[in-house]
Amino acid sequence: MNLLSHLTQFKALVQAQTTMLSALPFILGMIFAGFYYHHINWGLSLLLLVAAILFHLAINGHNQVTDFMRYQNAPDTTESTNNIIKRFNIPLNWAKGVIVILIALAALIGLWLTWLSGWPLLLLGGLSFLVGYAYSGGPLPILKSPFGEIASGLAMGLNITLIGLYINIYNTATFANAFWLKGLIVSLPAIFTIANIMLANNICDLAEDQLTGRKTLVHYLGIKASLKLLCANYIFSYLGIILATCLGYLPWLALGSLLTIPPVYQKIKVFVEKPQKTTTFFNNLIALHLILISLLLFSLLGLWL
Repeated sequence: MNLLSHLTQFKALVQAQTTMLSALPFILGMIFAGFYYHHINWGLSLLLLVAAILFHLAINGHNQVTDFMRYQNAPDTTESTNNIIKRFNIPLNWAKGVIVILIALAALIGLWLTWLSGWPLLLLGGLSFLVGYAYSGGPLPILKSPFGEIASGLAMGLNITLIGLYINIYNTATFANAFWLKGLIVSLPAIFTIANIMLANNICDLAEDQLTGRKTLVHYLGIKASLKLLCANYIFSYLGIILATCLGYLPWLALGSLLTIPPVYQKIKVFVEKPQKTTTFFNNLIALHLILISLLLFSLLGLWL
């Protein structure tokens, strides 16, 4: 098999297109540190960002492997487009090897940075690892429960923001262990938009999930109520931006991200009217990028003015 084929399989296995889901919250934490605490550790931040992305890709790969196992036990779903391992003809042992390498690299970087910065980073990283594994692994994986949206929103939206914040302020005179409370408020846009990716995915996959025994939040709420929750989460993400700005955690220019409300509304309106995995689902990814990237750009502008 040539290098191009392996690269295609790697990108499919780790869902490389979702890399920004871990990068954006991390950068948000960095910007918060730069604006509110007036301190950024550029070198350590870059290294930890690499570790966060590697870990994110490893968890995606692990999810694909466990999904493949579940599809094997549900014959009616083996041809699903979600069955990435089969769809891209990825050797199972090769996939597992890639996951081990990614986790090992992320762990080595994380442990070295923990030695430099202290136990809070180990705690945050450990929590991410536990949630990441429990999401699709173990006898009772989170993805088969109604807690997938909460887990993904907190593990990625909150935890990665806190990691990006901590590595930049651990050696400042103003550091306090309660930094996570302020970080929680700043991370609200990331929490709600990332949770919505999982929610939108589960809305689209409801019929297939029921065949594989997954009783997600959508299973209990139903499609109609789940779509209302999706819309509410986008509203909460914008309210989080307003709150963080009013409390002085982000520059006033961060409110410029509210300019994305009209295009986000249009994208989500299309999804709500016709939620489909192969077409309108991606509108939620577009909405997430519109909200978070605009927040970062306007905040950066306010940081340097």
